[in-house]
Parts: sequence; C-alpha cells; structure tokens
Amino acid sequence: MSEKREKFYTVSARLVFSSIMVIVVVAIVLGASAAINRGPIFPLLGVIGIGETPVLSTTTIGTSVNGTYTGNTGLIPSSVVVDATCAPTNTTFHCEYPYFNYSTGIFTVALSQSSGYNWTGVTVIFIPANTVYSHGVPYVSWSPPEAVNVTGGLLNDTTKYINVPISSGPVAVGTNITGTIWAKYQVTVGTTSHYANMTSAIIVVKR
Repeated sequence: MSEKREKFYTVSARLVFSSIMVIVVVAIVLGASAAINRGPIFPLLGVIGIGETPVLSTTTIGTSVNGTYTGNTGLIPSSVVVDATCAPTNTTFHCEYPYFNYSTGIFTVALSQSSGYNWTGVTVIFIPANTVYSHGVPYVSWSPPEAVNVTGGLLNDTTKYINVPISSGPVAVGTNITGTIWAKYQVTVGTTSHYANMTSAIIVVKR
C-alpha cells in the first residue's frame, strides 16, 4: 500500500513539473514573438535612456502672420517670449512675418515694394529711434555689418525674406526696441541712390 502511494506522489510531482515547464516554454515563445512583432523598444518620449545624450529642440513656438509675431525664439522649454511687429509706412511698401531672434540679434522680415520699378543695389538697415538724420536721411553706415546687402535687389511686387541686424550680439530679456527699416537703392544701375523708410518695427523681449 505504501509503495502504491509513493508511486502516486511521484507521478503527481512529475505531472506538476511537466505542467510548469510547459507554461514556462509557452511564455518564452509568446514573449519572443511579441518582441519580434514590436521591433526594438526605445525609451518613452521625453525620457533619456542610459548612455543617451539629451537633445534640445529648436522648434519655434508661436505664429507670425500679418506683421505680428509672438512666440518663443530660444530652445524649448524657455520662459522668454518675443513680440515683434512691423507696419508699412505707406501703401507702396509691405512687410510680413517679422521674427526676432534675441540670442543673435537678427530681425527677419518679409519685405516687398510696389513702386513700379525694380530696385537694384539694395541695402537694408534697421534705424533705431532717436537716430540723427541728415537732409532727411539717417546718418548711419549703409554698409555691412550694420546694413545688409540684398542679393538680386527688390523687384517690383516681389517679396524677399531679409535678415536685418538689430544688434551685434544677444539682446537681454526686458529689452524694448523701436525703430524703422530703411532701404538704400537704385532704379537703374549706375544712377543716383534713393532712400526709403519702408516700415516701422517694434520688438519686445520679455518673460
């Protein structure tokens, strides 16, 4: 009787062990299949894995439409906000999509003119408020780096994005900048230069 009982326990133990092994094998097979179907597993978005180098986005937040921009011009996340506005001085001139990068001091704006003439030899410059004028023209240097030469000029009714230097380096938070954007140009190569106050510009760097 004792021998039969021992055989029963031995058979039962083997059955339990076999069942456990079957479950383990099935789990391993299913896990491998899921891994193959899912492909490599990467860290969740925003979580840096071991040995990885964090990368900061330079995407710009905000919109730039109809002469007004409000947004973030630095690395995200950032609490610095820039308001940039341009307004044409008359119906002959047009400005859109003003954008100011306070870390470089560059003011980018889309400019165009509809004077009926193609402008050649164009130089564009930002004129800060309170600049001294001589005979109605700002008394400044019209050459780089203060000014920027516009390659190909400004053709009639053709828009160009122009990077206008506002400062030679970063602009501090809390800075308010006001002024105008002027152009020096010719209507025929070799003729007298003309000057035009194209737009006003207001820039506010804040938190």
